[in-house]
This record gives sequence, structure tokens and C-alpha cells, in this order.
Amino acid sequence: MISVVINTLNEEANIAACIASAQALADEIVVCDQHSDDDTASIAARAGARVVLYPRTGEFWGGRPRRFAVEQATHEYVLFLDADERVTPALSQKLRALAHQGTYSAVWIRKKNLYFGGYPVHNAQFFQPLPLFFRREAYLRSYSHRNERFHGDVSTLEGVKPAVTLSRRYYIIHLAYPTIEKYVIKTLGFYATREAEQLFEEGQRFSHVRMITDPLRYFGSSYLLHGGFRDGTRGLVLNVLYSVYLFLRWANLWLLECQGGRRAAVGDGKRSSASGSDRSR
Repeated sequence: MISVVINTLNEEANIAACIASAQALADEIVVCDQHSDDDTASIAARAGARVVLYPRTGEFWGGRPRRFAVEQATHEYVLFLDADERVTPALSQKLRALAHQGTYSAVWIRKKNLYFGGYPVHNAQFFQPLPLFFRREAYLRSYSHRNERFHGDVSTLEGVKPAVTLSRRYYIIHLAYPTIEKYVIKTLGFYATREAEQLFEEGQRFSHVRMITDPLRYFGSSYLLHGGFRDGTRGLVLNVLYSVYLFLRWANLWLLECQGGRRAAVGDGKRSSASGSDRSR
């Protein structure tokens, strides 16, 4: 009835625990590995998953690798899970009940993200659910080329009905950023650069106004309106860093325009160093 699909690249430290957390939910676990350099695939197979391989193209999170993984699933319902995520017992029971009920084609779920040694729950990102549990047929039917954009792997499900959003009692634990260093390298470095490239490819152009207003708007919403200040110093650090990420995304777009759309060669070989599977930034 339920398949859990996990896309991986060099996740040997995470994959076994991820699979173990999903076993109470899944009738099948499919690990779609992009030819990892470590033992991810063999560990996944020993843990009971069915391992399929996908070419290493640089697309770690979304688009075609996700679609390929869903195509390999054999059950009616599918849950997207990343190797650094864990299914909670409460969520597992809830999703199995919904699958048996068979009413919804998409179920929107929140993630409780680890940031710098704790789990802030008042930042805006915890309030933003994603359609991570869905009917396989609905996903494949609604998929289009726009879903191949960076971090666009679940956007195909945004208009799928009927849908339901679970309360904050049901969530996925995401071991996102144990250190500030990882956040700086991955989000401020890799994500801000890659998403600026995506914006440029889609025809978006630099805006002085949005480079200033996007970070300020986010900080005001997440830290003040959503109560991020209640997460203490961790909440302040997280919201400031995410606001800087929004600034850097526009700054990178400005630089791309200055360079005629050509990224400096010094960074071309470094994208794989950010390999990972989370969507939280």
C-alpha cells in the first residue's frame, strides 16, 4: 500500500537509521542512489531496502531523480524521505490510517528541523508544510518540466486535490544543520549560488529593491510575527542567516548578469561537495 522513496548520494552515515524509522510505515522502501562513493547502497540493501541506481547528474534533490525514484515504487501511496530525515511513530500511524481511508491524493507534512543543536519550532519554515505523501499516480500524472527546477521536486503536487494538511503534531524529523559551518557552506554557499543560476536561466533579473526587501520581509515575518524570538539565540542566529541567504541569492544573480550568465570557473567543480538531500535552508 505504501512505498517510501529515498534519494541518496554519499549518505552512509544516515541511511540505516532513516530506513529503520520508516519500516513501521512502509510496505516497500526504495533507495535511489546516484552511484555513491561510499557504502550507502550496500548499507541500504542490508537494511532491507530495494536499491536502484540513477546517474550522478548533479541533481541531488529534485526533478528527474525524484521522478525516477517514484517510477520504481510499486505501491499506491508514496512518501518522499531524505536520508537525514526520520519518520516519527505518530506520523507513521497517521499516514497508514490515511492510506487505508483512501480519501486524499496529497498529504502536506511539516518538518521539525535540527539547527545548531536544537529544534526551533517558531521559525517560519516549521509553519510551511510540503506535499510529501501522495498517490503515485497523481504525482506522475501532474509532473511537468517545471518540476525539474532546483528544489522543485514536490511542486507538481501543489495543485493536487483532494489534499489535507496535517497538524504540527505530525512531522518528519530533519537532521538538517548540526553546525553553523554546514549552514554557511551549504546554504549561503551552494544554495544561494545554484538558485541564482536557476533564476537566471528562467529569465529572472536582478532587483536592488528585492535584494533589500526580501531579507527584511522574511526576518520580520519569521522572527517577529511567527515568534522566532521565542527560540532564543538559536532562533536569532537562524533567522539572520536565512535572511543573509536571501540577500546572497540576489547578489549572486547580480554577479551572473555582470559575467554575462557565465559562472566563474573556480567554482565549477565544487557543486558535488554540497551533496545532501535536504530542502530546508
